[in-house]
Amino acid sequence: MIYDPFEEIRRLHEYIDRMFSDMFTRMREPEISFTRAPLVDVVDEGDKFRIVAEIPGVNKEDLDVRIMEDSVVIRAEKKMDKEDKGKNYYVRERGYTSYYRTIALPEPVVPEKAEATYKNGVLEIVVPKRAPKEEEGKGFRVQIK
Repeated sequence: MIYDPFEEIRRLHEYIDRMFSDMFTRMREPEISFTRAPLVDVVDEGDKFRIVAEIPGVNKEDLDVRIMEDSVVIRAEKKMDKEDKGKNYYVRERGYTSYYRTIALPEPVVPEKAEATYKNGVLEIVVPKRAPKEEEGKGFRVQIK
C-alpha cells in the first residue's frame, strides 16, 4: 500500500463540503428564526425624547413597548404566515423573526405620558422628560453633630 499524502486533504475537503451543504440546506427550511435588534434613532427635543425604530414586517398587535424612567424596551415578533407551511422553498430568508432592544435614556422620563405610533414598519415613540424637582441638583444637606 502506497501512502498518499493528499488523501487526508481530500477527506477534509469532502467533510467541509458536506458541512456547508448541510448548513445551507437547513437555511432553506421555512422554520428559520432569529432575533434582531431594530435600528433606532433617539432624538432629544428639549422637553421630550423621540425614539424611531425600524421594525419591518410586524403587525401592530405583535409589538410590545415598555417604558421605564430610564429606558425603553422594544419587543416584536414577526410570525410565520399559515399559508407558508408546506411550501417547497428554494430560498427562504424572510421567515419568523423577533426583535428585541433596550434603549438607555440619558435623562429620566415620565412613562405614563408616552405616546407611540406604528406605520409602514416604523415605530415612533414620544416620551416627555421628567421635570427636575427644585431640590434636585442642590445636593443633600447633612446634619452636623
